[in-house]
Amino acid sequence: MVVFETSAHYYRFFANESRRGGSPLYERLSLGIAESPELQRLAAGRKKGQPAANLIFGAVQYLLLGDIDDPLKDYYPSLGGKRAADDGAFDLFAAFCSAHEAELAEIISKRATNTNEVGRSALLLPAFDLLARETGTPLGLVEIGSSAGLNLNFDRYGYRYTDEKGTPRLERWTDAQFVLSCVLEGSAIPPLRQFPPPVGSRVGLELYPTDGRDANEQRWLKALVWPERLDRLAKLDGALKVIVAHPPRIRGGDAVANLASALAEIPSNQTPCVYHTIMGYQLNGDQHTSINNTLFAASKTKPVWRITVEGEVAHSNPTETFNPLKVSRYFNGERRVITLAVCDPHGLSMEWKQA
Repeated sequence: MVVFETSAHYYRFFANESRRGGSPLYERLSLGIAESPELQRLAAGRKKGQPAANLIFGAVQYLLLGDIDDPLKDYYPSLGGKRAADDGAFDLFAAFCSAHEAELAEIISKRATNTNEVGRSALLLPAFDLLARETGTPLGLVEIGSSAGLNLNFDRYGYRYTDEKGTPRLERWTDAQFVLSCVLEGSAIPPLRQFPPPVGSRVGLELYPTDGRDANEQRWLKALVWPERLDRLAKLDGALKVIVAHPPRIRGGDAVANLASALAEIPSNQTPCVYHTIMGYQLNGDQHTSINNTLFAASKTKPVWRITVEGEVAHSNPTETFNPLKVSRYFNGERRVITLAVCDPHGLSMEWKQA
């Protein structure tokens, strides 16, 4: 977990992450907020553990996605804007926040970063497939931090893994209603069978559940997508259509506290598999310890598996993160961890590391 010395340091870090993630607008706005204590205070009323930048940017875009007409929209490709990020973008952003301060503060106080990046299913699929092949039984899936549960429907999507130029290198189920694309970096290709990994049961654990069938909740999910990432918006639209037909079971409440009971509900003929993607930053040290202890306790009589794609840092006071795809096997007091790939956090690319 990254600890920042000051709010300004945090926003400069977020500016760098925005640049790496393909959002010049959020990079410019983050640098501006880093110099503005007034804008930093806008997120003061957020829920505990919620990231300030994501909430501020999400709340602003949420209002812009409504019926508000403001010149700030000209900088948002997600809203049809064509202007490149410049100093004028921050000036308009600051003015918008000032004009709508009460509305933004209310959204920030009530909402959570329910980012539901369905592109991560392309990262999870090879890990689920490996697990199903190794155990030979259907998977009993428990997702921590599931939001609307788009990734719980991973086996209902098609997949196209390509090279950097878009030429297919590996394809599966491309006649599906919704098909995800992911760039394979490097020479290795993940092994995938011709049929999806069998799923026996699935449940999401989410502190602040999101109903992906509700128009207002869909608007919030779209507001959390960075404005330049029209590709991610298109994927979100496609996955939401699937969720209307196949709404997953989401259990509200403290996911860490509910993990043990969720594992206990998995039938004995299924392989317990807990997974989570880019949510660990919202947990404190005690919660991380609690998850590990719960998995050790549940694995006394049979193996329990954990699949993760989480941001990690290689040194203190970092300027960037990397995101490995890891599979952990818990059994009888021991944990074995392997790294399968290094990934883009939004599922745009992955470099497979296993032979």
